[in-house]
Amino acid sequence: MATIREKGPHQWHAQVRRKGWPIATATLRTKKDAEAWSRDVESQMDRGVYVDRSAGERTTFKQAIERYLREVTDNRPGEASRLAERARLERFMRDELSLCAYAVANLQPEHFEDYRDRRLTQTASRGAPGGRGQYKAEARHVKLRKDGKPRANAAKPKPAPKPATLIAPGTVKREMTLLKRVIDHGKRRYGLMINPVNTEDVKRPVVNDERDVRLSHEEIEKLLAACRQARTPWIAPLVEMAFETGARRGSLLRLRWVDVDLPGRGALLRGVKNSRNPGEQIDVQIGLSPRAIEILTALPRSINGTVFPISKNALKGAFDRARRRAGLSHFRFHDTRHERASSLIEAGWSDSAVMSQTGHRDPKSLKRYVNLRKSHLADALAALPKRAREAKS
Repeated sequence: MATIREKGPHQWHAQVRRKGWPIATATLRTKKDAEAWSRDVESQMDRGVYVDRSAGERTTFKQAIERYLREVTDNRPGEASRLAERARLERFMRDELSLCAYAVANLQPEHFEDYRDRRLTQTASRGAPGGRGQYKAEARHVKLRKDGKPRANAAKPKPAPKPATLIAPGTVKREMTLLKRVIDHGKRRYGLMINPVNTEDVKRPVVNDERDVRLSHEEIEKLLAACRQARTPWIAPLVEMAFETGARRGSLLRLRWVDVDLPGRGALLRGVKNSRNPGEQIDVQIGLSPRAIEILTALPRSINGTVFPISKNALKGAFDRARRRAGLSHFRFHDTRHERASSLIEAGWSDSAVMSQTGHRDPKSLKRYVNLRKSHLADALAALPKRAREAKS
């Protein structure tokens, strides 16, 4: 039998002791609630399904997020991953005060369904009036010359404000995945049987972000020619190396000469992100094509030891200007990775060989990068043996 006693006004302490089980205690508002709680706990112990949820009842969702930030986010190897994850969780704690006030044990799928639906109707901060990155209307005093005309170097008015845009479904999907990781991190500690943000219980927004952008050989040469017109000499060889190796932008910017083996026709990419385990970075050994070896051989050796001594922002700005000059504004730097993976499959490489070159650990991830040309599929069909036809009588 459970022990129930009154601690004070509207405080009834219930305690259940069973051999082979930890002592279960709770404080409730009425004696009736205490008796009901005790019967429920005893029933669960009799059936062997009792789980101590006291830690989850004492811990708020905000406290769980703060613990995740200390134990997981701050220990991620990549700085960009740390900053992005921290920004998402801090925004959630700042804007979702009521949801963060819930005890972890009291969270239900309906809470996150409501959050998902509300989030999809909100506008992005960059597009909201007065938001981050939004142009502000400012009154400018234009200085005039003696003849009353404005000076040639007078300040020009800023462009019109950017239109407000809704939060993208992909952003909401990433936020839901992150909240699921927060609860998974302390699921056993909080005594939770299920995660209330599971994909089975809370459907994710439909995201169609697969890209099918392939350039012809003429368009690639046009883009490289535009890159050679850039003021910095590192843009063209870096972009061409991306086409030749299929490496990510960050991997190429981190590449050092000590990790390049020209005689062995290979290079070691360090700190490559791992899709299976986001908290771990891996090193990937890739091969170098003859053209990639020519590019690296022609490059001068920098003092700091990096192959491409250029910052991420400088590369982004120069590449944006180059693709506009080439009339290929729709083409992104990351599309070079799609192009390389697709061309290797068309060349007859196996999935395992392509994954070794691109660093993928999951065939599903590789599938997103492969976009075969219709002409390649038609040529493959044409190469099949023809079906024997019956001779006409």
